[in-house]
Amino acid sequence: MNLELDGRVALVSGCSQGLGYACVRTLARHGADIFGVSIGDDSALKKEVEALGRSYHSLTVSLTTPGSIHDVMKEVLAAYGHVDILLNFAGILKKEDTLEISRQAFQSALDINVTAAFTLSQEVIRQFIRQGHGGKIINASGILPYGTSEYCAYFTSKGAVEAMTKYMAHEFAGRDIQINAITLGFMNEGNRLQSGDGQNDDLSVLKEIPAGRWGTWQDLDGLLLVLCSAAGNYINGACIPLDGGYSI
Repeated sequence: MNLELDGRVALVSGCSQGLGYACVRTLARHGADIFGVSIGDDSALKKEVEALGRSYHSLTVSLTTPGSIHDVMKEVLAAYGHVDILLNFAGILKKEDTLEISRQAFQSALDINVTAAFTLSQEVIRQFIRQGHGGKIINASGILPYGTSEYCAYFTSKGAVEAMTKYMAHEFAGRDIQINAITLGFMNEGNRLQSGDGQNDDLSVLKEIPAGRWGTWQDLDGLLLVLCSAAGNYINGACIPLDGGYSI
């Protein structure tokens, strides 16, 4: 099984922390050069990638800023001349009661979790088509926790991400473009639920996970590599749960 990514360029949004950060390290370990997009400090990540012998370029920008996605594509092509993999991992988790959340707060979740991912995918697919040799897009989705009224905006946006994944995968499959989503469960970094104090993990959720533990970035490693490499060439339009059995 060929999981190596030598010669590939991966564009990763949301790379400065959490699972986006972890994904960049995984891709670089397996030979990919990286273009990172985030609103945070990615200097430590740059050092890690370059220590692995891979190249790292980045742009610090919010993907909801007008013109930002055009700027991202301009910079990635200036740095590398091509792009082969897109990871849409930028996102926000809005925790507000369904009947209390404002229109503005709801829209902000859609703007970054859905619209930015869609627009960035549009631009990358256009580039894939110009290049003429296909490509990979992996979107980050999320599972719905039982018995909650505080995550309506987040999970509405992630439902839209999964619908978008399937539609675009069907549309562009004939051009050797594979588009999939990883439906992330409750991880020990990045995608996590907090208890009422807003500081600690919600241990009531942990009791509902059959595996009996939080997910880790190592749990994401193998699936990510399959979807990004030639090993996943016949996987398309899938929304794959990575949740320790929570969604069963």
